[in-house]
Amino acid sequence: MQRQLWGASLLLLLIGLAIAGEVAPQGRIWGGEEALADAAPYAASLRIDNVHMCGASILSETQLLTAAHCCYRNGKLIDPSRITCRVGSTNQYAGGRIVSVASITSHPDYDKLDNNLAIITLTTPLVFTDRIKVIELVDKNDPLPAEGTVISVFGWGHTVDGTSSFKIRQLNLKLATDAACQDAYSEHDATKSVCLTHTLKEGTCYGDGGGAAVYQGKLLGVSNFVVGACGSRYPDVFVRTAGFSDWLQQQLQH
Repeated sequence: MQRQLWGASLLLLLIGLAIAGEVAPQGRIWGGEEALADAAPYAASLRIDNVHMCGASILSETQLLTAAHCCYRNGKLIDPSRITCRVGSTNQYAGGRIVSVASITSHPDYDKLDNNLAIITLTTPLVFTDRIKVIELVDKNDPLPAEGTVISVFGWGHTVDGTSSFKIRQLNLKLATDAACQDAYSEHDATKSVCLTHTLKEGTCYGDGGGAAVYQGKLLGVSNFVVGACGSRYPDVFVRTAGFSDWLQQQLQH
Protein backbone atom coordinates (compact mmCIF):
# COMPACT_ATOMS: atom_id res chain seq x y z
CA MET A 1 0.00 0.00 0.00
CA GLN A 2 2.81 2.40 0.87
CA ARG A 3 4.54 1.63 -2.41
CA GLN A 4 1.30 2.25 -4.35
CA LEU A 5 0.81 5.60 -2.64
CA TRP A 6 4.43 6.50 -3.34
CA GLY A 7 3.99 5.64 -7.03
CA ALA A 8 0.90 7.83 -7.32
CA SER A 9 2.61 10.74 -5.58
CA LEU A 10 5.66 10.43 -7.79
CA LEU A 11 3.56 10.31 -10.95
CA LEU A 12 1.75 13.45 -9.87
CA LEU A 13 5.04 15.18 -9.24
CA LEU A 14 6.52 14.21 -12.59
CA ILE A 15 3.42 15.40 -14.42
CA GLY A 16 3.56 18.66 -12.52
CA LEU A 17 7.19 19.14 -13.44
CA ALA A 18 6.56 18.43 -17.11
CA ILE A 19 3.62 20.83 -17.35
CA ALA A 20 5.26 23.57 -15.35
CA GLY A 21 8.43 23.25 -17.39
CA GLU A 22 6.55 23.93 -20.60
CA VAL A 23 4.31 26.82 -19.64
CA ALA A 24 5.42 28.65 -16.51
CA PRO A 25 8.37 29.74 -14.39
CA GLN A 26 9.08 27.14 -11.74
CA GLY A 27 11.23 28.65 -9.00
CA ARG A 28 9.48 28.41 -5.65
CA ILE A 29 10.43 28.11 -2.00
CA TRP A 30 7.62 27.82 0.51
CA GLY A 31 8.36 29.76 3.68
CA GLY A 32 11.75 31.14 4.61
CA GLU A 33 12.74 34.74 4.11
CA GLU A 34 14.37 36.98 1.56
CA ALA A 35 18.09 36.21 1.58
CA LEU A 36 20.68 38.87 2.32
CA ALA A 37 22.47 40.30 -0.71
CA ASP A 38 25.69 38.43 0.06
CA ALA A 39 24.14 35.20 1.36
CA ALA A 40 24.56 33.14 -1.81
CA PRO A 41 26.94 34.73 -4.34
CA TYR A 42 27.32 31.30 -5.95
CA ALA A 43 23.61 31.06 -6.80
CA ALA A 44 22.50 31.45 -10.42
CA SER A 45 19.10 31.63 -12.06
CA LEU A 46 18.91 29.01 -14.81
CA ARG A 47 16.74 30.44 -17.56
CA ILE A 48 15.09 28.84 -20.56
CA ASP A 49 14.01 31.29 -23.26
CA ASN A 50 14.81 33.99 -20.67
CA VAL A 51 12.35 32.60 -18.10
CA HIS A 52 13.65 31.43 -14.72
CA MET A 53 13.20 27.67 -14.41
CA CYS A 54 15.72 26.31 -11.90
CA GLY A 55 18.61 27.13 -9.66
CA ALA A 56 22.28 26.43 -10.27
CA SER A 57 25.54 26.83 -8.35
CA ILE A 58 28.80 28.30 -9.62
CA LEU A 59 31.67 25.79 -9.40
CA SER A 60 34.27 27.54 -11.55
CA GLU A 61 34.72 30.45 -13.95
CA THR A 62 32.93 28.53 -16.69
CA GLN A 63 30.96 25.74 -14.99
CA LEU A 64 27.76 25.60 -12.96
CA LEU A 65 26.00 22.64 -11.35
CA THR A 66 22.26 22.03 -11.57
CA ALA A 67 19.77 19.16 -11.64
CA ALA A 68 19.75 17.31 -14.96
CA HIS A 69 15.95 17.33 -15.16
CA CYS A 70 16.10 21.13 -15.49
CA CYS A 71 17.80 20.72 -18.86
CA TYR A 72 15.40 18.24 -20.47
CA ARG A 73 12.02 18.64 -22.13
CA ASN A 74 10.00 15.69 -23.43
CA GLY A 75 12.94 13.39 -22.80
CA LYS A 76 15.40 15.41 -24.88
CA LEU A 77 18.23 17.70 -23.86
CA ILE A 78 17.32 21.33 -24.43
CA ASP A 79 19.41 23.14 -27.04
CA PRO A 80 22.03 25.15 -25.10
CA SER A 81 21.26 28.21 -27.23
CA ARG A 82 17.92 28.48 -25.39
CA ILE A 83 19.54 28.51 -21.96
CA THR A 84 21.12 31.42 -20.12
CA CYS A 85 22.16 32.03 -16.52
CA ARG A 86 21.78 35.19 -14.46
CA VAL A 87 24.60 35.55 -11.95
CA GLY A 88 25.54 38.24 -9.46
CA SER A 89 22.01 39.30 -8.56
CA THR A 90 19.47 38.33 -5.92
CA ASN A 91 16.75 39.52 -8.31
CA GLN A 92 15.75 36.96 -10.93
CA TYR A 93 14.54 39.74 -13.25
CA ALA A 94 17.31 42.33 -13.10
CA GLY A 95 20.90 43.09 -12.18
CA GLY A 96 24.03 41.04 -12.32
CA ARG A 97 25.00 39.53 -15.63
CA ILE A 98 23.28 37.25 -18.14
CA VAL A 99 25.64 34.64 -19.58
CA SER A 100 25.10 32.25 -22.48
CA VAL A 101 25.56 28.49 -22.30
CA ALA A 102 27.94 26.57 -24.55
CA SER A 103 27.08 23.02 -23.50
CA ILE A 104 25.25 20.81 -21.02
CA THR A 105 26.74 17.59 -19.65
CA SER A 106 24.32 15.42 -17.70
CA HIS A 107 25.55 12.54 -15.58
CA PRO A 108 26.01 9.49 -17.85
CA ASP A 109 23.66 7.43 -15.67
CA TYR A 110 20.99 10.11 -15.32
CA ASP A 111 17.49 8.64 -15.35
CA LYS A 112 14.70 10.96 -14.16
CA LEU A 113 15.31 11.12 -10.40
CA ASP A 114 18.49 9.04 -10.31
CA ASN A 115 21.94 10.61 -10.75
CA ASN A 116 20.11 13.87 -11.34
CA LEU A 117 23.04 16.21 -11.98
CA ALA A 118 24.25 18.26 -14.92
CA ILE A 119 27.19 20.57 -15.55
CA ILE A 120 26.44 23.79 -17.41
CA THR A 121 29.43 25.16 -19.34
CA LEU A 122 29.34 28.87 -20.17
CA THR A 123 30.46 30.47 -23.42
CA THR A 124 32.61 33.06 -21.61
CA PRO A 125 34.34 32.95 -18.21
CA LEU A 126 32.79 34.74 -15.26
CA VAL A 127 34.54 37.66 -13.60
CA PHE A 128 34.40 37.08 -9.87
CA THR A 129 33.21 39.86 -7.57
CA ASP A 130 31.67 40.12 -4.11
CA ARG A 131 28.39 39.02 -5.73
CA ILE A 132 29.80 36.32 -8.03
CA LYS A 133 31.75 33.55 -6.32
CA VAL A 134 32.27 29.81 -6.49
CA ILE A 135 30.98 27.43 -3.85
CA GLU A 136 33.21 24.65 -2.61
CA LEU A 137 31.97 21.09 -2.92
CA VAL A 138 31.74 18.87 0.14
CA ASP A 139 34.62 16.39 0.13
CA LYS A 140 33.65 12.81 -0.65
CA ASN A 141 35.23 11.65 2.62
CA ASP A 142 33.36 14.15 4.78
CA PRO A 143 30.70 12.40 6.91
CA LEU A 144 27.16 13.73 6.91
CA PRO A 145 26.38 16.12 9.75
CA ALA A 146 24.27 14.83 12.61
CA GLU A 147 20.51 14.38 12.37
CA GLY A 148 18.76 17.70 12.93
CA THR A 149 21.67 19.81 11.68
CA VAL A 150 20.45 22.99 10.00
CA ILE A 151 21.04 23.10 6.22
CA SER A 152 20.28 26.25 4.20
CA VAL A 153 18.51 26.08 0.84
CA PHE A 154 17.97 28.90 -1.66
CA GLY A 155 15.51 29.60 -4.48
CA TRP A 156 13.50 32.14 -6.44
CA GLY A 157 9.80 32.40 -7.16
CA HIS A 158 6.41 32.43 -5.46
CA THR A 159 5.85 31.92 -1.74
CA VAL A 160 3.14 29.70 -0.28
CA ASP A 161 0.60 32.54 -0.27
CA GLY A 162 1.00 32.95 -4.03
CA THR A 163 2.73 36.34 -3.98
CA SER A 164 5.63 36.82 -6.35
CA SER A 165 9.16 36.95 -4.95
CA PHE A 166 11.62 38.73 -7.20
CA LYS A 167 14.45 38.15 -4.74
CA ILE A 168 16.12 34.90 -3.86
CA ARG A 169 14.78 33.34 -0.66
CA GLN A 170 16.53 31.31 2.01
CA LEU A 171 15.00 28.56 4.10
CA ASN A 172 16.72 26.61 6.85
CA LEU A 173 15.81 22.91 6.80
CA LYS A 174 17.09 20.06 8.97
CA LEU A 175 18.93 16.89 8.06
CA ALA A 176 16.61 13.88 8.22
CA THR A 177 17.47 10.36 9.31
CA ASP A 178 18.02 7.64 6.74
CA ALA A 179 14.88 5.96 8.07
CA ALA A 180 12.78 9.07 7.40
CA CYS A 181 14.29 9.35 3.93
CA GLN A 182 13.58 5.69 3.22
CA ASP A 183 9.97 6.18 4.34
CA ALA A 184 9.57 9.05 1.89
CA TYR A 185 11.60 7.58 -0.96
CA SER A 186 11.85 3.78 -1.09
CA GLU A 187 14.77 3.93 -3.55
CA HIS A 188 16.84 6.08 -1.18
CA ASP A 189 20.58 5.39 -1.39
CA ALA A 190 22.42 7.16 1.43
CA THR A 191 25.56 7.46 -0.69
CA LYS A 192 23.72 9.40 -3.40
CA SER A 193 20.83 11.24 -1.76
CA VAL A 194 20.07 13.19 1.37
CA CYS A 195 16.74 14.31 2.81
CA LEU A 196 15.87 17.53 4.61
CA THR A 197 12.88 17.94 6.91
CA HIS A 198 10.66 20.98 7.30
CA THR A 199 7.47 22.08 8.96
CA LEU A 200 4.19 21.73 7.07
CA LYS A 201 3.71 24.24 4.24
CA GLU A 202 7.43 24.94 4.06
CA GLY A 203 10.17 23.52 1.89
CA THR A 204 11.21 23.34 -1.75
CA CYS A 205 8.70 22.98 -4.56
CA TYR A 206 8.31 22.65 -8.34
CA GLY A 207 11.25 24.17 -10.13
CA ASP A 208 13.53 24.63 -7.16
CA GLY A 209 15.42 21.76 -8.75
CA GLY A 210 19.12 22.43 -9.10
CA GLY A 211 19.23 24.81 -6.15
CA ALA A 212 21.86 24.53 -3.45
CA ALA A 213 21.68 22.89 -0.04
CA VAL A 214 24.54 24.44 1.91
CA TYR A 215 26.31 23.40 5.10
CA GLN A 216 29.18 25.44 6.54
CA GLY A 217 29.64 27.23 3.23
CA LYS A 218 29.95 24.03 1.16
CA LEU A 219 27.59 22.48 -1.38
CA LEU A 220 26.11 19.47 0.40
CA GLY A 221 23.23 18.78 -1.96
CA VAL A 222 21.33 19.74 -5.11
CA SER A 223 17.54 20.01 -4.97
CA ASN A 224 16.03 16.95 -6.66
CA PHE A 225 12.32 16.45 -5.89
CA VAL A 226 9.55 16.51 -3.29
CA VAL A 227 7.25 13.63 -2.40
CA GLY A 228 3.57 14.31 -3.00
CA ALA A 229 2.48 17.90 -2.46
CA CYS A 230 4.94 20.69 -1.70
CA GLY A 231 5.26 21.32 2.01
CA SER A 232 3.95 17.83 2.87
CA ARG A 233 4.95 15.82 5.93
CA TYR A 234 7.67 14.08 3.93
CA PRO A 235 11.24 15.40 3.75
CA ASP A 236 12.53 16.97 0.54
CA VAL A 237 15.06 14.90 -1.41
CA PHE A 238 18.42 16.25 -2.59
CA VAL A 239 21.27 14.75 -4.60
CA ARG A 240 24.21 14.22 -2.25
CA THR A 241 27.18 15.82 -4.01
CA ALA A 242 29.76 13.79 -2.07
CA GLY A 243 28.45 10.66 -3.77
CA PHE A 244 29.36 12.11 -7.16
CA SER A 245 32.68 13.67 -6.20
CA ASP A 246 34.79 11.74 -8.71
CA TRP A 247 32.51 12.60 -11.63
CA LEU A 248 32.29 16.25 -10.59
CA GLN A 249 36.06 16.60 -10.25
CA GLN A 250 36.49 14.99 -13.66
CA GLN A 251 34.12 17.54 -15.19
CA LEU A 252 35.88 20.45 -13.49
CA GLN A 253 39.17 19.41 -15.09
CA HIS A 254 37.78 19.92 -18.60
